[in-house]
Amino acid sequence: MKRRVVAIMTATVLMTTVFTACGKDTGDTSAVADSADTEVSAESTDVEAADGDSTGAEASDDKPITIVTHPVSCEVSGKEVAHGNYPEIVMTPEFSGQYINLFSGVYDLNAFWKDSVEYSVSEYGYYQIDSGDPTSTPYESDITADVVRADDALFSVLVNYYDDAGGAHPNHSTGSVNIDPATGKTLEIKEVLNDSDAAAAAIMDELYAAYPELVDEFESFLFLEEGETSLDAYKNKMNDNNYTWTIDTEGMRVYFSPYEMASYAAGYQEILLPFDKYPDLIKAEYIPESDLDKEAMVGTREMEKELVEPSEPDYMEGENGEIYSESNDGTIQVANKSWKAFTEDGRGPDDGTHITLTKTNEEKTDWLDTEVWADKHGFEVARLPYSDDDYTYMGDMPMDYEYMYNRLDIYDRDGTEMLYSFDLYALCNGPDEETGTYSRTTQYIQWAKIYDGTLYVSIVHNGYSSEEPNSSYMVAIDPNTGYVLWRSEPLVANSNNFLLVKDTIICGYGFTSEPDFIYLLDRFTGQITEKIPINSAAYQFEVVDGTLYVATYNTAYEFKISDK
Repeated sequence: MKRRVVAIMTATVLMTTVFTACGKDTGDTSAVADSADTEVSAESTDVEAADGDSTGAEASDDKPITIVTHPVSCEVSGKEVAHGNYPEIVMTPEFSGQYINLFSGVYDLNAFWKDSVEYSVSEYGYYQIDSGDPTSTPYESDITADVVRADDALFSVLVNYYDDAGGAHPNHSTGSVNIDPATGKTLEIKEVLNDSDAAAAAIMDELYAAYPELVDEFESFLFLEEGETSLDAYKNKMNDNNYTWTIDTEGMRVYFSPYEMASYAAGYQEILLPFDKYPDLIKAEYIPESDLDKEAMVGTREMEKELVEPSEPDYMEGENGEIYSESNDGTIQVANKSWKAFTEDGRGPDDGTHITLTKTNEEKTDWLDTEVWADKHGFEVARLPYSDDDYTYMGDMPMDYEYMYNRLDIYDRDGTEMLYSFDLYALCNGPDEETGTYSRTTQYIQWAKIYDGTLYVSIVHNGYSSEEPNSSYMVAIDPNTGYVLWRSEPLVANSNNFLLVKDTIICGYGFTSEPDFIYLLDRFTGQITEKIPINSAAYQFEVVDGTLYVATYNTAYEFKISDK
């Protein structure tokens, strides 16, 4: 089923969403197709949009590739309240006939861009009207694309995203798509390199050399685990395929968006890894054999303005009068009422049965291998997806990295029937309904569990609390409506999982030099009933026969569980 795309997602993830099916769409859109199964008309290469409407764009007569710009506008009583543009890459029949699988991939990409901008402009138009006092400057959502290489080895597109919906400043970023024209497969950066570790080191060296005034800022933006160096962060970024890159006649170019390696004020950064300086870095088949005559290959054209209607969220009222929103594919949109801790009914800790913990064993080491620890005690390392006795929990709609899920799909125990689907983007990242602000960093779902008819979720971010103090918390949600019943204090839950024992939630928080604690929360209110200091941040909790096992970075704990 088709799912809408959040416009302010990072550029790299937007590209991954289309071609690797790890974003909002769950079907296979990898664009690897057999030529026998894909037909290309010799008369036209019009690309049909995701909703079935043709854009009507055609390639230029004198160039094999044309980038067509489609302006989109939302108007109310003759006044424009939101606008934007989306690109469409159109190829002549002769060119697309040479690269039939490439055509299939570009087809999906065009539909993705169209859907994203039309949806955003419609929503932005609604937000303007709903405010009661529309700004004089229309809200804006733009995607622009530039085909920077088109030969037998690579089809490379550099993409820019710009969104302005009245915040402190616009959101903008850059991304890239690099496709093997023969197979239609999107290439990861490691696939074009001879030595990915050497490339990561070269990227770090060239970035620091090109922007010496920003080195301290680059260092402050790195998320390092204990024992990791700055170079490890660049290697991790390489392994996670989170670089924006192209290859031209001079070498590999790497691009960084605002907030990616430095603050918004630092802007974009771009570096070049030249072939003459790094002769063995790029695989030979991806080094251009001749000059890339872009002007002869790529033309541009603009279509007439397209009008879209303001799109009002489909609000619904639950049995208790709460308001929630459900998309047309059944996904419930979970709102962010406030960054502050709150209990919906305002009560204090419930009179339920709470527990306390008494430490019975502590084994400290330089580094605890969690896989070995889990195997020793007969359980698995906790991570999404997973199954309990009743449900299977799966994360989707990843943001900066594959594990940063912003949507939660819950299936039956066998994983065959989807029972719930929750879009938690707004809950994780804003806007806060009280202040209209967004999270400073990407927040995501760490763990989730339905217990006694309530869905409990931990929301975290990967970094210091100073980067996002309103993070690493627990929420309780009505699974039938998506209504948030309570939100705990922040900085209590960034462990890989949490547990519910009787009427207590066991969770933990810590990060590098920050204090490390196990927190016990009341499951009806989210309020802290007890906190227990530990040597380093809790990684995982498990209970066996009344004993709580806790894995941290350097210590394995055991606690006796008893009623408080």
